[in-house]
Amino acid sequence: MRKRKDILFVGTQLVLFGLYAFAPSFSHFPVNRILKFAGVLTAISGVVIILVSIFQIRRSLTPFPSPVRNGELITTGLYKYIRHPIYSGIILAAAGYGLQAGDTSKIVISGLLLLLFYFKSQYEEKMLMAFYNDYKQYRSHTYRFFPFL
Repeated sequence: MRKRKDILFVGTQLVLFGLYAFAPSFSHFPVNRILKFAGVLTAISGVVIILVSIFQIRRSLTPFPSPVRNGELITTGLYKYIRHPIYSGIILAAAGYGLQAGDTSKIVISGLLLLLFYFKSQYEEKMLMAFYNDYKQYRSHTYRFFPFL
């Protein structure tokens, strides 16, 4: 049975994804070629990070903050440097696409996703520390979302 916070975090995430995909833009801003290129590059990088991270975590993957019962702590690949690379990839993909489109709504929702993922990852890490004996040590030498931030 899922915990109430698990459902709340994933439900909020789905609402934000839905708003990102279907809500009309309330404002656009001009985007020159350099910004458009930077946005596309950022979005593509985010998608690549998501796909690589999903491949690396495989059977331990869950949308919920609570760990999978038969999962294992992955500390290699992207997870060697970043504890939540899927969240990182989603943030990059969303912000990058919003930037290249010059869509203020998408940029705002990307910021809300970052905020949500921050609190979701805080809760998730409490669960992971209780589930994996070596999570605290792993956490001490990795970054949450982005290296050096």
